[in-house]
Amino acid sequence: MRRLAALALAVFVTGATVATRAQAPTPEPAYVVRGHQAEVHQRELKERLDRVHAQLSIRLQRDAPDLLPALEVPPPIAYGYQILPRIIAGTPLRPPARPHVENFSWPASDAMISREMTNLERIESELAAASQKPAASRHAAYEAIVADYKKAVDRRRVIDADIDYNWLWQRQIADARPFFDRLTARLNAEVDTQEQSASAGPRVDAPAIDLDPPDFMRVGTPAGRLRIVTVPVFTDVLDNSDVEAFQRAIEAYWHVYDGQNEYRVRLTIRTISPEQLYCGPASDGKAAGGGCAPPGKGEHIDLVAHVARFPGDGAVLTSGAESLQLVAGRAIVLGPHDVAPRTLAHEFGHVLGFPDAYLRGYKDLGADGFQVMEFVPNYQDIMSSPGAGSVLVRHFEALIAAKEIQALMQSGLDALYTQSDPNAAAARFREVLERNPEHYGATLQLAKALDRAGKPAEALQLWRKMLEMAEAAGDAETIATARARLGDARQ
Repeated sequence: MRRLAALALAVFVTGATVATRAQAPTPEPAYVVRGHQAEVHQRELKERLDRVHAQLSIRLQRDAPDLLPALEVPPPIAYGYQILPRIIAGTPLRPPARPHVENFSWPASDAMISREMTNLERIESELAAASQKPAASRHAAYEAIVADYKKAVDRRRVIDADIDYNWLWQRQIADARPFFDRLTARLNAEVDTQEQSASAGPRVDAPAIDLDPPDFMRVGTPAGRLRIVTVPVFTDVLDNSDVEAFQRAIEAYWHVYDGQNEYRVRLTIRTISPEQLYCGPASDGKAAGGGCAPPGKGEHIDLVAHVARFPGDGAVLTSGAESLQLVAGRAIVLGPHDVAPRTLAHEFGHVLGFPDAYLRGYKDLGADGFQVMEFVPNYQDIMSSPGAGSVLVRHFEALIAAKEIQALMQSGLDALYTQSDPNAAAARFREVLERNPEHYGATLQLAKALDRAGKPAEALQLWRKMLEMAEAAGDAETIATARARLGDARQ
């Protein structure tokens, strides 16, 4: 009986343990755990900066009240709807002498915080010493301390931006490891190539871009030697100064000369209020009581759903991100951190269809999360270097050529699928490939057009090429289609 009771108890305990394990929450990934640790240190830095501000305010009120207006309140750690950045000129990045991989990680964020805590300790010591100085020299000491404190506030902004940037990319790496594995292999290969090159300076060459600009972008007919690219932009940003600064940044950077030829972007900006966006006739943004419910300032929002509320025939400028980012391929979403006009111009390049020309990869640091790696192959190109690059004539040439290719592609698609004329379609797709031999869509559609035109031998060569291109791009659907077609040819 005693043995049976013990066995029953063992079964009960084992069953309870299994049930408990089944119900236990899934442990958080290492990058999340480590990121929360960095956030604890970030909050400690904010508290220390707040304390220095309070101490300095008391001393200035007593000994140097004329310096109080220069004392900036530390920025909050906050992001959300209608929380906007300062758009500041900033100092252009100086390109490194040799190829250089920039790294971002939680340990690096912690190192920045640690250095700043040491700096604040120094400021507190100098503040205590200043109060003991003779009145004649005390004011000058306070001036120096205020200047140091304001620099600390600016560095705190950089730290906050660094942490939000880490969260953005560490999440993306965790969600798409195979994709980032391919990017990392490409980054490492490019770094090796440049390090082995005798001319390891910035590259000026650039591969052909399979560019697909948005339908709402218009390229005007030449007016003399001027070509104007017009882009409509919808915004719900209520601060007109930020909207105007954004427009100035885009139109200034996207304006270049090539001899006597001139190229420029012109924005046509239309403001849509939050009430119009969330309470319009087709809107579902209603409160439970039936009233209108646009987001409040500082509210965290679903960025994808928010962007989808804007009309589809234009780009979007809005707010609510933790860190400046592009959403849905057409929306520049502002975060709370300082941003340079050149960086906005880089993000606008994505709206026009340009991919990043710098390379991104990662290292798995185990318990420390990921190390985000970035490599710039060409510091002259704004899409390669948001900190130092410029908009180049070839960017405009690529836009104009891409628009012409879009027209040829559309003509070919109409001929193939609407007019059932595969020979006419094939002619259009061949024109595209003459301009860009690696055009993905034209290669695929020409293969299909040749099959329909009764030219399977010609099509077969393109299907082989298409399979290689699809495998490189990770396009599962086209890989399956190409393999099926090539398999049929072998039977």
